[in-house]
Amino acid sequence: MNHLLAPVVVFAYNRPDFLQATLQSLSENEWADRSELFIYCDGPKAGATQQQIDNIEHVRVVAKSKSWCKKVEVIEAPVNKGLANSVISGVTETLNQYENVIVIEDDVLLSKFFLRFMNTSLARYANEDQVLSIGSWNYFCNSEKLEDNFFLRYPDSIAWGTFKRAWSLFEKDGAYLLDQLKEKKLLGKLNCSIPEKYFEKMLVEQVDGKIDSWAIRWTALSVLMNKLNYYPRLSMSKHMGFDTSATHETGTKDYNAALELADRYIQPGDQEIKESKKAIREWKKFIVREFIHRPSAWEKTKTAAKNVLPGSVQSVYRKIAK
Repeated sequence: MNHLLAPVVVFAYNRPDFLQATLQSLSENEWADRSELFIYCDGPKAGATQQQIDNIEHVRVVAKSKSWCKKVEVIEAPVNKGLANSVISGVTETLNQYENVIVIEDDVLLSKFFLRFMNTSLARYANEDQVLSIGSWNYFCNSEKLEDNFFLRYPDSIAWGTFKRAWSLFEKDGAYLLDQLKEKKLLGKLNCSIPEKYFEKMLVEQVDGKIDSWAIRWTALSVLMNKLNYYPRLSMSKHMGFDTSATHETGTKDYNAALELADRYIQPGDQEIKESKKAIREWKKFIVREFIHRPSAWEKTKTAAKNVLPGSVQSVYRKIAK
């Protein structure tokens, strides 16, 4: 490739072991020695414990410990910004100087072909206005069901890339996005017609201040503006951070534990810029299976039987069930 490679931005906070693994996998990429790396290290929250402060300091030691890429710059925040503000400000700051960017969270394992795929795809779709971003984390779609890489309405949020032209559209005001989606009757598209309103609930929670998420606003924007996001058939990244130390993925179930990283380079294709029906169908099946509880036939039978009981008997049933 003759053009300059996209700068790589990593966001870290207080998990040094995860950051070490992420940066090690990044350094093993075949184009790491040609890439510039910026590591944003968030600061301590008010009232942080000594252990938390020590972890934050350890993260900064790890960030500075090696030449992970051709050039490494560590940016240390004196106080806590939070993940959403860190990502928004860091990506904006980077794209004020560059035409595109690759963004990685601090708990992601990367295929050694990650940088090559991301840079090649960013170059391929740089002038395609409908393409909002390049994703790498294909955790939801079995590669055997796909003939090629694909486009999806939902952007990646753990290891992804985007363009200055696309990020300039980012909307911080979640309430505005929610209102516009309602007005344009696009909430069904945002939710992929899942009755439980999967993404809509997240957006409402962000508006209400219950979650601190830049990603749900990026996702809402993608749907609102009819954008698409490009993904590899084989995953180029894998999320590690499924534990209680995570900011968002704090569940105990690692739904990508068996995910295999791409063991070869995947060339971006020349397929039509159109959402893959197979991919969106697989995404919906995955979300329903992993995140939305649907009562089993036995549970439905129990509920139906209970509802036909007299009120006095139902009262006794509830007491026994407690």
